[in-house]
Amino acid sequence: MANFDLILLALIAIFIFLRLRNVLGSKDGNEDNRNHRDIFNPDPMDDQRNENANDNVIHLPNSQQEPVQNEQVAEDINEIEPVGPVQRALADIMAVDASFDQHGFVDGARVAFEMIITAFAENDRETLKNLLTPDVYSNFESALEARVAAGETLETTLVGVNSLEITDAVLEENVAEVTVRIVSEQVNVTKDSDGEVVDGDSNYIDTITDIWTFERDIASSSPNWFLKATSTE
Repeated sequence: MANFDLILLALIAIFIFLRLRNVLGSKDGNEDNRNHRDIFNPDPMDDQRNENANDNVIHLPNSQQEPVQNEQVAEDINEIEPVGPVQRALADIMAVDASFDQHGFVDGARVAFEMIITAFAENDRETLKNLLTPDVYSNFESALEARVAAGETLETTLVGVNSLEITDAVLEENVAEVTVRIVSEQVNVTKDSDGEVVDGDSNYIDTITDIWTFERDIASSSPNWFLKATSTE
């Protein structure tokens, strides 16, 4: 009977030992090294783990660190309000042309700007004819002919229009003229017939300031404004 008790106690002791090992784990002699990195011999797998972690991160250019607030997003163009003589000249135009609206004109000028520079890059002469005065179209056409003769192509990417400001306005008899200063960001690349870049850089965004003057015969039934003059700062 005593031997049976000893065997039973031994079995209980073995059972308790096995349960404790399952719960606490067993030592293998390396416990002190598991959470310590050898700074003189870094694990190459650490770099791989970091790269994998960064694969899920999308970095946005010029992103802000502060969280985005629940506010109305501003327009991507800054319309600068005219003052003084320019504002008075715009008022004169509005007095004789009920269809004229300053802010509507700014929106239209931006659209025309985008259409014109795109049409010029793509050699779209029909669009240019509809947006330019004959004299300005003649200048554009000469530039297009020279580009075609050289076997060159122009690739233009309009990144965005930063600001558009009415800098001058005048009304002479029935002809209204409005001048705008347009600041835009563009990528312009000229390539030869072999596709080699001869001017510009596809990786460079250029900030360009254009001064464009539009005109319209307010006595005409046509609401169209035409680009009369161009220059750059």
